Amino acid sequence: MTLQPYIYCRQLLAGFILALSFTSASGQAVQKLDSLFETLNKQGAINGTVLIAEDGKPIYQKAFGYADFATKRLNDNNTMFELASVSKQFTAMAIMQLHQNHKLNYGDTVVKHLPQFPYKNITINNLLHHTSGLPEMLGFGEKQVDITRINYNADVLASLQKNVPMLNFIPGTSLSYSNTNYALLALIVEKVSGEPFGQYLTKHIFKPLGMAHTQVYARRAGKQKIDDYAMGHIYNPAQGQFVINDSISANRYQYYFDGVAGPYGISSNTEDMLKWDQALYTEKLVSKAEQELAYMPSKLKDGSTATLMGFVYGFGWMIAPPKDYLGKNYLHSGGYPGYMTMIDRYPDKNKTIILLTNTYNVINLYQLTNSIENILFNRSFVIPKAMPFQKSVSLNPAQLKAIEGNYTLTGAVKIMITTDAGQAYAQLTGQPRVEIYPESDIDFFYTVVAAKLKFAKDSDGKVTKVVLLQNGMNLRANKD
Repeated sequence: MTLQPYIYCRQLLAGFILALSFTSASGQAVQKLDSLFETLNKQGAINGTVLIAEDGKPIYQKAFGYADFATKRLNDNNTMFELASVSKQFTAMAIMQLHQNHKLNYGDTVVKHLPQFPYKNITINNLLHHTSGLPEMLGFGEKQVDITRINYNADVLASLQKNVPMLNFIPGTSLSYSNTNYALLALIVEKVSGEPFGQYLTKHIFKPLGMAHTQVYARRAGKQKIDDYAMGHIYNPAQGQFVINDSISANRYQYYFDGVAGPYGISSNTEDMLKWDQALYTEKLVSKAEQELAYMPSKLKDGSTATLMGFVYGFGWMIAPPKDYLGKNYLHSGGYPGYMTMIDRYPDKNKTIILLTNTYNVINLYQLTNSIENILFNRSFVIPKAMPFQKSVSLNPAQLKAIEGNYTLTGAVKIMITTDAGQAYAQLTGQPRVEIYPESDIDFFYTVVAAKLKFAKDSDGKVTKVVLLQNGMNLRANKD
């Protein structure tokens, strides 16, 4: 069982709006876009930068809120954001360039290029399409890596070599999204090209496209400080305010995996992302034939098409089901504590949506993108709502102690409840430990997902079970 990421919370913020001149042809759409975003801004539901383009030209470009809540530094159109999983398309492009230059083949086994890799039958194609079966590296803790220091891609590979975790499935038989795949792809780029991953991307992608505000960047590990950089923020219900993302202990992996790049770890701004978008219509980076491979579905061993949340997954791109009025539609979202990002492309119409935000779980970016899409294609739209935002109550040590223990859901799947220094934590088997916050002595809520825990007591007042409420389901677990 997996707690699915969901976008949730609300905030107060200041808006920083840049004036634009709009063409009359797009004037009606611009008015609707402005109404959409101004409403969201008043609701405190948007904190970041937005660029919406037609035929390669911005028709709507604005910045909202704070790049740093503590100092009240405002976001602007030059502000750089961690792209989160939107980074994967750049990693895939590097692999595609090396393929076009006959440096590797998609059918190559990983072990051909990384001999210490402990799995013999996983291919580069499996990594690109998330059909490898490799476990998620962000779930690695102190048993797999040294959490007292910053780790890099090579440390992820070393952990796989040392621990050899069981695959989730036979490679090529299913699809399971895993950042581990793209961490390994970045290592293959380095091995095959002979250049550090960041240097390769700068030399072969960013500089040729004039993306001067894009780079592989680790905020904690990097030697260079970027002045106009958006700090990632998460709302802390216990404090009733936004805090820096990695001050929440459940997000500590952001510290010890800060040196990893490939699945995430690239920072950019909206204007550079539009340059990237427009380059994909050309042959500046790879041939058109090579580029089309990025949008081909992956076929599993049984002949079926692998999908992710109803989308076909290409090389760092999700391919949406076709709609007559849209034409082709390629997109990818990014979610990393403190950041939510989206690029949505309509290549048959040359329309582009770019959203970069530096608050986490504020508004559902898929819903927001759908509203923008409907405006661009002159269809009715709704303004998505920010999820309600709540402050936790205080419990005494005895009340917190009462919920501690292991609760069995099914078989080997347990919910482990612990407390430390007045903070309660929940951990499902095989997943990271995350904070939970009390609404009462028996009702707790998550902030990393839209889920709640409701504890039950027996006639003596002893906690005996818990119910996990998520996605309309009530999952009961008895205390061991």
